[in-house]
Parts: sequence; structure tokens; C-alpha cells
Amino acid sequence: MDVVATDVGFYGGLRCIGERFEIADEKDLGSWMEKVGESKPKQEKAKPGQKPAAKPEEKPEDNLPDA
Repeated sequence: MDVVATDVGFYGGLRCIGERFEIADEKDLGSWMEKVGESKPKQEKAKPGQKPAAKPEEKPEDNLPDA
């Protein structure tokens, strides 16, 4: 199965982000890989001390914690 590394990982050797390679079976598919041709929308991670971005269907003030 043809996959691409979405993060650094190890499969038969160290793999770098964006590296395309073959895995023996779908059960070997790691969380840091995705099948070629099946891209998922990327979620941005909040930086420490920063609140997460509002979802498109929310107004920014909707995701604030209750005071």
C-alpha cells in the first residue's frame, strides 16, 4: 500500500514528513501516515497559552469558557 508520512516516524527506517513509501499491509498504517490519494483536512493545533480557533460555524465568542 502506498502511503505518505504526515509526521516523523519509523517504518523500516526513519521516515520524514512528506516521504512516500510502501507498507506491507493496512494494519501497519500508523497515525503518522496516510494513504496516498486520501488526504484529510488538516487541523491546526493551538500553541501553548493560545485558545483554539473558532469552528467555521461558530462565532469566536461562542467558544469562550464560562466565567
